[in-house]
Amino acid sequence: MSKQPFAGLAADLIEDQLATKAEIAGSEIWQEAAEDCVLARIKSLRLIGGLPRHKSPLPPDERIERLKALLHLWAKGCTCAVDEDLFADILNRHRQKPAYSS
Repeated sequence: MSKQPFAGLAADLIEDQLATKAEIAGSEIWQEAAEDCVLARIKSLRLIGGLPRHKSPLPPDERIERLKALLHLWAKGCTCAVDEDLFADILNRHRQKPAYSS
């Protein structure tokens, strides 16, 4: 078993990208990668009582800032940090995405 949890390693990779290319943090590709990291972490957490999905959607700028802050915490080893508003926003938006049809 690894000494660092998956979310910490994924956050480190994203933080390394941010350090070399600061403008990437505002891009759609960066946001997708960051949200995938958060979704993977949500799946691995035991959340008692679930997440409050009734929360209001976050504005795009606030979502990016919260993603950066949470990934920074995870990269520094605080992998139990939870942002309920961000989690609910991501889950609600991903739930609404249409499935690809072939």
